[in-house]
Amino acid sequence: MAKSAATTAKKPAAKAPARPRTKKATPGTPELAPAMPLARPSTRSRFTLFNLLGKPRAYYLVEPIDLPREPASTKKAVAHSIIVVDRSGSMYSDLPATKETLLKVLTLDEYAQFNLLVTLISYSGSGDVICHFERAPIREIMKKDSKFQKDIRQIHTAGCTCISQGLKMAAEKVKDGELTAITLHTDGYANDPSATSEATTLLQLCDDMRTKDVFVNTLAYGNYSDFRLLSRVANAGSGSCIRAGKIAEVYDSLYSSTKTLGGSVTPPIEMPLEKGFDYQVFVSRSAGRVLGSADTLSIRGLKAEDDATVYRFRKLSKEDFDKLRDVPVEQTSEAVFAFAKANLGEGNLNTAKYALGSTFDATLVGAHSRALTNNQVAAFAQDLDTLVLFNPGQLVEHTILSEVPVNKKIPFLELVNILEANRANFVINREALTAVYVRRGLKRITGTRDETGKVVEPTLKTEFVNDDTYLPISSFDINRNTASMNMMLTRKVRLVPTAGGAPITEVAGIKLDNLSTFNNYTLVGDGELTVPYLKVKITEKSLFDKLANEGVLEVDGAPASKFDKEQEYTLRLDELPIVPPFEGAVNLDGVFDELARLKVLSSLCGAHLKEESADLTPEQTEELKKHYLSKSLFLNFPTTTPYAKLEEALADGSVDTRTSFKIDIGSKQILNLSKLHSANKFLERMYEVVGADGKPLEKPAFEDVLDGTVTYKHKTLSAKTKVTKVDDFMKALFDDFLGLRASGAAVKVLESVGADKLAAVVKDRAKGKQPSRKAFVEALADARKKLDARSDALFTQKLSPLVFYVGSTGLLPDEIDAKAQSADALAGKYPDLAFSKDEKEGTFFEVGDTVLSVYAKTEYFSRDK
Repeated sequence: MAKSAATTAKKPAAKAPARPRTKKATPGTPELAPAMPLARPSTRSRFTLFNLLGKPRAYYLVEPIDLPREPASTKKAVAHSIIVVDRSGSMYSDLPATKETLLKVLTLDEYAQFNLLVTLISYSGSGDVICHFERAPIREIMKKDSKFQKDIRQIHTAGCTCISQGLKMAAEKVKDGELTAITLHTDGYANDPSATSEATTLLQLCDDMRTKDVFVNTLAYGNYSDFRLLSRVANAGSGSCIRAGKIAEVYDSLYSSTKTLGGSVTPPIEMPLEKGFDYQVFVSRSAGRVLGSADTLSIRGLKAEDDATVYRFRKLSKEDFDKLRDVPVEQTSEAVFAFAKANLGEGNLNTAKYALGSTFDATLVGAHSRALTNNQVAAFAQDLDTLVLFNPGQLVEHTILSEVPVNKKIPFLELVNILEANRANFVINREALTAVYVRRGLKRITGTRDETGKVVEPTLKTEFVNDDTYLPISSFDINRNTASMNMMLTRKVRLVPTAGGAPITEVAGIKLDNLSTFNNYTLVGDGELTVPYLKVKITEKSLFDKLANEGVLEVDGAPASKFDKEQEYTLRLDELPIVPPFEGAVNLDGVFDELARLKVLSSLCGAHLKEESADLTPEQTEELKKHYLSKSLFLNFPTTTPYAKLEEALADGSVDTRTSFKIDIGSKQILNLSKLHSANKFLERMYEVVGADGKPLEKPAFEDVLDGTVTYKHKTLSAKTKVTKVDDFMKALFDDFLGLRASGAAVKVLESVGADKLAAVVKDRAKGKQPSRKAFVEALADARKKLDARSDALFTQKLSPLVFYVGSTGLLPDEIDAKAQSADALAGKYPDLAFSKDEKEGTFFEVGDTVLSVYAKTEYFSRDK
């Protein structure tokens, strides 16, 4: 694959201008190391693995050895190229060029002497896989207007992306005794029928082929492909993964694989990890591969002339590391860069970033220490390949320091906390925001579709009251289950007829002088930043000072130094890490139980305070509905998709799918917070509410009992009612809150958040003393606010960075040493846990007393064809 990646190397994404090497001039400033190409060590060396804060995490001894292998056979053997092409709808634009590239590669004159067989497979949605031709001699394919060329030209797009069926069919066509290269193409995510099953199947297929003379190369097209999974597949399949931004790179990859098959190759090599070592990495510049394993390395498809080095890594204690004084410390070495690349290929993202930081390469660290998402990881891998495999001399153009280059920029999540706390002190340029904003979801258009599929527009529309170039932020909303954060803007509007005419100022006697639209902008979606910057005006000097000190404010590209209320500043977001670096162990003990208690009591307060809409007649309600207004005067225009049928949109590539990750926190008794019942539902499930007349209420609800004229008692449960751990958990809090059993369970939580008024009410009710309605309502409102504030703070402090990390990558940070488990395995250990049908598709991790659940979800989004 050397030629393909060498093409990529011509424009390295992280290339920096050469800097003069000088000693540090300022105390505390790292020194610059001498400029030299990346060297391949031939003797033992050692290095410290630092985290991104520059603190040691581990110590390693590295031993390089030449890969032991048998000589290549001189006998001309049959070789088999299996090309597996994605023809899902998202390939609509790329497929014509891909087909022409296949034809171009497979009809080169130089292959005339090759004893090469070619199989072509294409796939789309689950169950839709086609073998267009099998084991066709390449000399037959090369013939003018051959049947095989026609088969290639007739491939067309359809449906979703089920990659595993293509690889499964390819694996079935591998024969013993012949070298086989499988080249797997895709521009999407393997998520049909589900992302979890697809990933499991793909990696299992690669593992099943370990004993055969076959290697698997993967080609990730464009910016929407699942590069992380394709990298894992290539690493497991003894191949390489290339992100093909241009069709020329597809050509180079296919050409390189075909040339390898046509040459003389050495037999397959299985290299067990020698006792005493913890990891090993295979590096071959001429073969264009870096493969890593904490077990046996499986290496196939090497030419006789290919260079082949294996680095073996032994983890040491600090004491043993320091004793090896005769072994040189080499941080900026090929071994450490290769360690980073191999871990990246296996999905160990944090370890890969730590290894990169440990090379002291400020150029690459500056470009990739923030990598979380697929595109960022792909760029990270591409630059490592460029340096390690194809252009080691490029290192002289990098800035190499004497220590880890620490990114001291404020993490994005911390910046949002500052902005949220100062929403009244700045405004943003709305037009500048929309100019750079990248939408991530499905496009929607206003209107409905009639029986023929034609879009029917509403009879009314809105007009903005003011120009509103600068707007305040209404709210920031950090999602608790995904790596997403929204920013809401509100604008005043008036309602007008679509066909033209005067604004409508009143409907059924209800004035419409305060209508607004609410626009949510996703600043971060699944870990992807959607805007590089915000243009802002700041009205408070203290906020200016905070942002300027963090180095995120610019004026005309230079750091902002002077406060001016009328100045428009650029608030840079694209150089910030989304989450802060993880440091030490991640401790989640007790977090779920506290969040659950807070949620139960907040639900109780909210159920009492449920607000009813304004007293409107049915006629008024109906008239508002005709004007697309709710009872609360929120605008509800109907919307639809630009396409009539989703299947057609998927087939023509205007809609595609990607995989996002949802994260839940739970315990070994309760899987997640959604398992908790609402307050009113639990009241009806477990309690009897007796009115002043001594009769039980038929449908008890907390909003109806604020006057304190009712009494509560435990319900006699039917034999069909199964009491669960959720019931036990909630019952302890309810019993205390309702005055049935003064255990202090609810009071303790209320007092811990400063909700002393409601805590006092609960204590009094246990003694039979009821509060006045007004005092009760005030105490409930105060408590709910404080309970929710504590819940938000706990999430921010303990969970938000973790949710964003997992939501961006689908992986747990390497700091969490937990094995992935299936729903069946977890249920076998903890039978109290209850799983829905969708939850059974999840992956689960035990972290202390906490259970983390990760669910892969398929998301639809609009693409420009």
